[in-house]
Parts: sequence; structure tokens; C-alpha cells
Amino acid sequence: MMSIPYMAGFSHPRWQKIKDIMLEKTPGDPKIHRMRIIALLESDFKQANWLLIARPLTWLLEDSDMIPDMQHGSRSGKLCQSTVLNKQLLFNITRYTKETTAFIENDAMGCFDHTANPLVLLIPRRLGLPKSIVNSLAQTWEKTTHLIRTKYGISVESYINDKLNLLFGPGQGAT
Repeated sequence: MMSIPYMAGFSHPRWQKIKDIMLEKTPGDPKIHRMRIIALLESDFKQANWLLIARPLTWLLEDSDMIPDMQHGSRSGKLCQSTVLNKQLLFNITRYTKETTAFIENDAMGCFDHTANPLVLLIPRRLGLPKSIVNSLAQTWEKTTHLIRTKYGISVESYINDKLNLLFGPGQGAT
């Protein structure tokens, strides 16, 4: 049942309601600049995204060697400790050999809230994802209503994606 909207190319109205919560990055330090906004999405929407989009595209990218070997995030058989160890070893080798070296780190920090939806949706299409699935995702992101969840309950007021207040990306917590 959860795959029908993707196969038919429409967005289920239930998927268009997101509850946002804020979590402290450092427990006990509730400074506004140290809070992380997490989007609580419908479980079947997240599961459908995982089964119909994320897994097939990940397999395609892995099988086609389109992911660089240095990329460790969200990949099976890759440990975050390996990244730290490789970086430390590279720094040590550079220091011992007294070579001039330049490093660049591309961390997609905050990327879920800063990605332009049309561009994000072009990539899976380019990789062969069916148009109906991409249309369903586009409609869901375009028509999403965000409510705020606090310890006192869920807000009556909401905010939406419109031409005056564009919202970018699927939100932190999305698959």
C-alpha cells in the first residue's frame, strides 16, 4: 500500500504533515544556535523512501563505482573510525616527509535544510529513478505543512513551503 503513491505519481495527504522537534546538540546546553531541528515524518513514507529510492540507488552507485572510496558515510563495510585513522596517518606521513600538502573537507553540514528541491530531484531522475516516484516526492515536499511539537503538545500554527518562504530539502530526519 505504501508504494502505490510512488507507482501512480501522487502524494498521500498524510505524508504532507510533518512535526518538527528541536533537540539539543549538547545535552544541557539549550542555546538556539546549538539546537537541531528534526522532522518527524510518517513511518510508511520513510520506509517507502528507503525501499524504493535509497536502497536501489545506493546499490546502483556502489555497483557502478560512482562513490569515491574515501566516502565512508552511510556505507556498509566502512567505519567512521577508519576515516579518522586515515586522516591522522596522512597528516603523520605529510609531517615526516615534510611535503607541502593541501586538504579540503567537504562536510554537508546542515545540507538537509539547504538543498534546492528541483536540483535534488534531478539527480535520481538522471540515475534512472522512475518519473512517477520523483513526481510523488516533489508533490510531497511542495505541499508539506510543518507543525511544531513541544513537551506541551503539537502547535496549532504551522508553516508551509510557498513562494515567499521557500523551504529547502526534505528536512533532517528524512531518508
